This record gives sequence, C-alpha cells and structure tokens, in this order.
Amino acid sequence: MIRILADTSRDAERINQAIGGGGHVVEVPSEFTTVDSDLACLIVGCRKRLLGDRLDLLGEVERKLPWVPVILVTERDVGIARLLISVRVSALVWFADVRTQLRSRIQTTSNTGPLLHLAETVRQSVLPPAFRRALAHSLRRAARDPVRNVSELADAVGCSPVTLFQEFRRRSRGRTTFNRFLGALVILRAHQLRDSGLNWKTISALLGFDRGTLNRKSKTWPGRTLSELERMTADELFPAFVAEQLAPLLR
Repeated sequence: MIRILADTSRDAERINQAIGGGGHVVEVPSEFTTVDSDLACLIVGCRKRLLGDRLDLLGEVERKLPWVPVILVTERDVGIARLLISVRVSALVWFADVRTQLRSRIQTTSNTGPLLHLAETVRQSVLPPAFRRALAHSLRRAARDPVRNVSELADAVGCSPVTLFQEFRRRSRGRTTFNRFLGALVILRAHQLRDSGLNWKTISALLGFDRGTLNRKSKTWPGRTLSELERMTADELFPAFVAEQLAPLLR
C-alpha cells in the first residue's frame, strides 16, 4: 500500500493519478503515521511555503515507520535540501515532474528498505552487544545520513572506538575494514539519492562530503568513479555490499 498526504485534495489527487490511482489518500497526520505491515511507501505532497510545518511529521514518520521509504513531492527550490538535513526523506520529486518521475522514484526508494531490514537482522544476531548496536545503528543511519567515521558511531552508541575497531578487525579477518564498511554505506546512500534524481552537488550538501571525497570513497568501494557508479543499478550494488562488507562480519 502507498499512503499519500498532501496540503490539498487537489494535490493529493494529482499525486494519486501519477501512480495510477492505487494510492490511499489520508487527510490527517495521525492516520498517515499509523503502522501497517502492508505499507510499502509514504508520499508527502507539500508546497514549499508549508514545508517547515511538515518537518515534525517527517520526524514522527522516521520514529514510527523507519523501514518505510518516504517521498517528498514539493516545488523546485535549491534551498529545500538544507531543510531536509535533519529528517529522513528517501527521494524528492518536484510537482512539475510528478507525472513523469514519481513512479520511478517509488521503484528506486524501495532500495532503502533492505538497509533497515538488515539493521533489524543485525540487531537480532548473536554479535557482541556493543558491536551489534553499532552495526545496526550504522545501517539505519545509512537510510538517511550515514555516519561519517568510527568515532561518530562510537559516540552514538556509547562505546569506545577502540572496542569497535578491535571487534571489527577480529570478525572481518582482513576481508574489509571499518573505514571501508562505513564508506560503502555512504556510497549506497549517495547512489540511492542519485537514482532519485538529485545531482551530485545536492547530494554532497545532503551527505556533508564534497564530490571529490565521494569519488574517492566510490573508487575504494565498489571500485568505480561517480560517473561509473551512477550507471550501476541497485540490484548490482546492494548485493555486493552485503556479500563484501556485511557478510564477513556475521560469519
């Protein structure tokens, strides 16, 4: 099920028509954030003058439905990216492009869900508690704004960076490194944002890494430049991450 909430019934209908009329339009925020196992995607239609009022709603969605992709349909404005730094949005679609791009964005944002499911898998694993919390946290954060380094991750989960480094090295046995693992999560998010239609300048602003840094991370893993990376599909990239970066830690 795709749930839609918009500022006006006209915008809601426009969005619903763009996806073929199969969405469930709601009128109140409390209904929008109701947990439902059949929920596949959330779409918020919001004009830019009202976007600030929707940030709390987007934050509530992140808390209550962290595994569900969220697409924001709004008006074209370069300043919107700055407003969204503090909340999770899987993709942006401009109202002007809703008929031509919304369906493809729904498809590409489905790639965020697996990261959150991986986080839940890790959370239920038999890994040491601190390491388990750290890995699960890094996977959840990668669906929005990936952690920048091991120190930031350690602070977030209340653990020593040394402890995390030692456990990662013991488990990976040289098949990957902690920095490469975290860099790969940045690249997964960058790839998803590029698939959603954002340019590299906007992606750099959202993730807090300049293009040169993103390019270096991409050449480290999966071994592609950004130009080559954007030609990869999520069906290629995500399984490679699981096999090369995560699986060695779970064996």
